[in-house]
Parts: sequence; C-alpha cells; structure tokens
Amino acid sequence: MTIKEGLALAHLKGRGIEFGALNNPLPIDGTRAKVIFADRLTKSQALEIFPELQDIADSIVESDLIVDFNDLASLNSLAPQKFDFLIANHFIEHLVNPIQFLEGCSQILQPDGVLFLTVPNKDETFDRNRKLTTNAHLWRDYRRGESGISRSHLRDFLQNKEVVDTPHPEVIKYFKNNGIPISYYDGNRLPLNPLKRKRLYNFHRQRSIHVHVWNRFSFDDFLSWINKKLNMRFSVVPSHNPEAVVGEMIYVLQKR
Repeated sequence: MTIKEGLALAHLKGRGIEFGALNNPLPIDGTRAKVIFADRLTKSQALEIFPELQDIADSIVESDLIVDFNDLASLNSLAPQKFDFLIANHFIEHLVNPIQFLEGCSQILQPDGVLFLTVPNKDETFDRNRKLTTNAHLWRDYRRGESGISRSHLRDFLQNKEVVDTPHPEVIKYFKNNGIPISYYDGNRLPLNPLKRKRLYNFHRQRSIHVHVWNRFSFDDFLSWINKKLNMRFSVVPSHNPEAVVGEMIYVLQKR
C-alpha cells in the first residue's frame, strides 16, 4: 500500500466526491465511505478525447456529475448538498483557476470535512523545465475570473515540457488529418502556420494540460497564503513525512 492510499483509507469517511478520477480513482474504505464521481466529461466523451485509453476503457469510471470546474456557477451548484470529503487527486494543476476551485471546496465541505489534495511535484515530472507558477499569477487569474486555457499557458506547456511518451496511433491520426507534423506533439516547437498552430492549441486545450506547476515548497506557500487571504478555514492535518513521497505532494486539509 502506498502512503497516499494509506492516508485516504485513514482520513476519508462519510459521503464525498472525487473530481476528475477518469481511469485512476483513489481507493477508499467502502465500509465507511461512499464516493460519487464528478468530471467535465462523460466516459464516452473521455474515450473520444483520449483514444489512448481505449485499451483500458473498463477502468474509466462513469461520471455521476458533469461539472465545469472552471465555471463558478457550476461549482456553486454543489454547495447546497455539503459533503464529508472531497478528493482532488492530480487534478488542481489542470485548472485555469485553482483559487476559485479551493474556494468552492471550502463551501461544499461540511465543518470538519476533509479535502484530500494531491499535486504533481514539477521538479520530478515532465514539467521540470517549466517555471513555477507564482501566487501573483494565480491571483490575477482569480480576479479576472479566468475560465479558459490561454494561449500563453499552452505555449509554456508545449515549449517547455519534457517528452515522456510515444504518441498513440489515434493521436498520430489526428495530427495527420489536421495537417500537423507529429514532431509538434513531442517536440518543443510551435507551427509557424497560424491555422496549424490553432489546431495544435485546440487539441491540447480539449485534452487539458498542466496549466499550473508547483514544487513542494511553492505549493506549501500557495496554500498557506490563499487560505489566509480568503479565510478558507482549512488546516493541514499532520499525516506523513513529505520527503518520503516521490513525484507528488499530498495534503489532508480539514475545514475548521
């Protein structure tokens, strides 16, 4: 059992939501916790957008709720129900407006409810060459009510990510059908042709990217800063040695 799985089993109980589980739902103790799945896509839509998951389609969970996580009204629609726990497992980095999401979570949770939050450590992933997202950047996106992945986010991702996989045949087919050389998938260049560049942006915007990136120290700072700034009333539950975890950060946050 991993540290993350052990913490989930220990801290998650009652009724909760897991956001964006797709094919990797977090294991929980079904005798004391019941979870529903919320995503921006249905299972059939996910398989269309991520054709490389066809071989493991059975592992993709069906969405109980369809929610646009970058839309404040969509998030707020969950608030009247109140939940005992929320799971955002490698999820928040895909959001344009993480502050808005955390603010929404604080409203959805019952008092003493738990937000189980895990975030990739950019220093140990394909994001290692990208610059850390600053608190000022996140605050600007929040104040502007940003809800869509911008071209600047896409450029940063495409020009600085490391190549970690071989494109799936269906991905290669998409690029070929749209006249985009596959080298633009696994390279760090952008097409000079405006139409091809737009198609490349749309491909990644539809699939979603790591919009924002953090390491352990920058995310610790972000959480502490925004929790105080917006009085979200989250406290970090001491749960494990962060240095024992590789590739990600794990946070058990309890609403006071």
